[in-house]
Amino acid sequence: MHENPSNHPGLFTAHLVFSFAFYLVFSRIREQVCTTICPYGRLQGVLLDKNSLIVAYDYVRGEKRGKLKAKESRKEAGKGDCIDCNQCVNVCPMGIDIRNGTQMECTNCTACIDACNFMMRNVGLQEGLIRMDSEEGIANSKPFKITARIVVYTSVLLVLIGFIFALLLMRTDIETSILRTPGVSFQELPDNKVSNLYNIKMINKTSKEIKIKIKILSEYGEIKLVGKEPVIPSQGTAETAAFIILSKADITKVKTKIKTKIKIGVYSDDKELETLTTSFIGPLN
Repeated sequence: MHENPSNHPGLFTAHLVFSFAFYLVFSRIREQVCTTICPYGRLQGVLLDKNSLIVAYDYVRGEKRGKLKAKESRKEAGKGDCIDCNQCVNVCPMGIDIRNGTQMECTNCTACIDACNFMMRNVGLQEGLIRMDSEEGIANSKPFKITARIVVYTSVLLVLIGFIFALLLMRTDIETSILRTPGVSFQELPDNKVSNLYNIKMINKTSKEIKIKIKILSEYGEIKLVGKEPVIPSQGTAETAAFIILSKADITKVKTKIKTKIKIGVYSDDKELETLTTSFIGPLN
């Protein structure tokens, strides 16, 4: 903050509301955000099947779990490789026990895999007791394979990524809005001409400063800016006003109102950045 909060009451209030909301999440709600509010867990449950890769505990190899005792053969004692150290539970940010199977709360952070591999190395057992695998891979030792579901999901993902890239490639450097100034009617000028006053607001989406020039692209009319030609700062905004002047002979009559469509071009260094259309009103004949 660089100014007194009383100068920006709306923005300051928004900051307070969001700060309180996030404080409440981290201090009180915590993992309930993931289990109840966030839709990821519910979506995950719908998308998964027995062949989906998940963070999974190998219960075939790990059970029956038990504490590690010195000079004890786990196989002879009827115990699996899980030494029941609970490190996988301790490192889990959601506080779940991955050994209980796939759970909605799991965010696939793989912290339990790292913790389990660390313990397996220390006790001389094979790593991978907790790993990325499918339920079929755990239960029946089936290798991972590409299924029709995976192909469909991948295709949908590629389409969405392509759509996002297309939006980025087609995005203009600036975004301009030009609207007639509210509460201001047309002005009749000498030589049978009429003018309308417009408010122009521009947003710069690039990381460089852009000097703007506005031109009339229609066959008729002229535009006169109020002040100098605008310069939009990097990733900033700029506002200006302009008069559009038309001859009465060029104004089109529509029903009981005089309304003419005007085409306007926004340029920078003689390069057209955007084309806009606005309405011009004038007196009835």
